Amino acid sequence: MQLGLMNNPARDPLREIVRIADLGFAFVDLTLEPPAARADRVDAARVRAALEERRLGVVGHTAYYLPFGSAFDAIQAGAVAEAGRCLQVFAEVGATVMNLHLDCRVPGHDIAFINRRNVEAIETLLPTARRLNITLMVENVEGDDAETLAPVLDTLPDVGLHLDIGHANIRAPRSNTASLLGRYAGRLKHVHLSDNKGRGDDHLAIGAGTIDWKRELKALKATGYDGTITLETFYGDSDLILYSRDKVRQLWEAA
Repeated sequence: MQLGLMNNPARDPLREIVRIADLGFAFVDLTLEPPAARADRVDAARVRAALEERRLGVVGHTAYYLPFGSAFDAIQAGAVAEAGRCLQVFAEVGATVMNLHLDCRVPGHDIAFINRRNVEAIETLLPTARRLNITLMVENVEGDDAETLAPVLDTLPDVGLHLDIGHANIRAPRSNTASLLGRYAGRLKHVHLSDNKGRGDDHLAIGAGTIDWKRELKALKATGYDGTITLETFYGDSDLILYSRDKVRQLWEAA
């Protein structure tokens, strides 16, 4: 199991790489989004050099608000083009996976239409991803379980699952982690961890919310997964990040 941290996209990515290395993480979950880390404003060569200098791995993350499901063709095409730019940057910095978030903000249209638009967008990206040797993966968002993701993931067998355990515990009677792992553990490519209190995506330190981490990490480890895990602890100082890092390691060993 490798633990990583996401860069703050409001800060210089090169300085974020130094910060993440100094905190003792194994990789950077590099998110390419404004205001300071948009794909066309990132110097990929310098980012790769900085990662290599500090012996950090890298995972590709894209903005959660790209409108892949839009009913406007030009807007959907713009989202696909931006994701394509991200693919190019991630290939240059050495990433082998890139996440996508399904877009469900399409007023006036049913879920079948929305799923179809998301599938079309991802299908457009797949040839570029294959050429660059990058695996695309879909991140579950609030309310997603295996049934809600099935129309997309079952249609796109080459696309992996990016499991966000924090999201799986928002507005869920218990947790959607078991549902997602039960159906798609064999396609799991990356994991996000952050705590919350079940109502919103709070990105709290591990243990500061209401998630049952012993149960969740035991379920994850039982699948045989031993890959990259990102801490999405956004609020608080470095001590809380380090506490979360060490807590996850303890829970993982005990699971």
